[in-house]
Amino acid sequence: MTDTTHLEHRTVPTRLPTFEELRAAIGPSGPADAQLTEHFAPVFAAIAAGSAQREQDHELAFAAIEHLRGAGFTRVRLGRDHGGIGASLPQLADLLVDLAAADSNLPQALHGHFMFTEQHENESQGAVSEWWLAEVASGKIFGNALVELPPSAGRRPVHWIDADPDTVQAAAATGTTEVARLTGDKFYSTGAIFADYLLVSAVRPGLEEDGPVFAIIDARDPGVQRIDDWNGFGQRLTASGTTTLDHVPVRAQRTQEFNVPTGVLAYTVLWIVLAATQAGIGATALAEITAFVRSRRRTYDHATAETPAEDPLVHQVIGAVSAKVVSARHIVRGAAAVVEESFLQVRGHTDLEDPVVVQAHARANIALSEASLVVSDLILEATNQIFESGGASATDAAKQLHQHWLNARTIASHTPLIYRTQAVGGYRINGAIPPFHSTARNSAAAEAATTATTTTATTEGA
Repeated sequence: MTDTTHLEHRTVPTRLPTFEELRAAIGPSGPADAQLTEHFAPVFAAIAAGSAQREQDHELAFAAIEHLRGAGFTRVRLGRDHGGIGASLPQLADLLVDLAAADSNLPQALHGHFMFTEQHENESQGAVSEWWLAEVASGKIFGNALVELPPSAGRRPVHWIDADPDTVQAAAATGTTEVARLTGDKFYSTGAIFADYLLVSAVRPGLEEDGPVFAIIDARDPGVQRIDDWNGFGQRLTASGTTTLDHVPVRAQRTQEFNVPTGVLAYTVLWIVLAATQAGIGATALAEITAFVRSRRRTYDHATAETPAEDPLVHQVIGAVSAKVVSARHIVRGAAAVVEESFLQVRGHTDLEDPVVVQAHARANIALSEASLVVSDLILEATNQIFESGGASATDAAKQLHQHWLNARTIASHTPLIYRTQAVGGYRINGAIPPFHSTARNSAAAEAATTATTTTATTEGA
């Protein structure tokens, strides 16, 4: 049993489990749910103990990231042959819900790491995949810097400038091979401040029509500056701010391809992370309002019991919130299973116009769109409904109960739900294939497949 001490009225382990302990305890068939829960529970407890204070002080959770790194959270999806434990995607989704319940900023901060690791784990791109997976196995964390604000906002587009021969020769003398330099600005660089490496999109001047190049750079290079200037009203500690690049080197074999089936599917992993985060937010809101109700002694003249904890009307509120929160977790896990199956279906397929790929993409995209719609509604309702059981005292800012709704609302705005609803309706009625993410070839595969898949899509929805 883990030794514990008390901090901020929570049970906090004084010793956290290590990834080596977890790996040694798990057999070749992979971990059981109970093993993962037992291993990570003390880690999540330690993270939860300081989350409210971090929110109040606007303090990024560097220590929490190190707890996750040490316990192996960032490598659970790696197969045993890649240095991991072979946890399933639904198991990861469950863990993300639990992590979000401890601190909702952290799953979102790690979304790029899990998205792109999933891609490399499912389909090798040669040397870059071997390197990426080895770095993840060693505990390294990958972030992303893919989004740009327009020049009208005073930002520079990131340009890829091929290295000149003298630079290549100088780099080779130090045992490295430099192929390019990156200069420009990114925003919404979620988790970048916590990362060891960053995946960056860049364009070659004069070759913009060819689309972006995706390069992996050292986040601690002197030319990289990561700024915590994200100013949203929720999810404020996801390290989602500006990243500036000035002549940052790109090494050989540090670029990857997204115009492949696993690249398309990687973006559904982002949606799993976001939906799991909302489910975790709901779980904490439920736990906190339940504890608050138990502690209250003051009630109203027209109440049906002497204390809120004995009041059937309050029971009704808590019961409704609980049903929403528990349902959200199950929905997320079910959607993750669809995505995991889709990754398996596209293995060995390289053409985005392959009907197998198009259908796998559609199933995963629609499953996550539907899950996101329902989970967002459930958790936004739940984080609003909790206040029906608490009276005016529940609105005390020091309790931070309002932050749950702010966080859930921010996540729901990540990809506006109106577009998810439209995509689902178009698929169910007409078999319209949801578009590939903008980093992949988009219209050709989707339009070519629309007519052929109308019957399948409408049958699935019957």
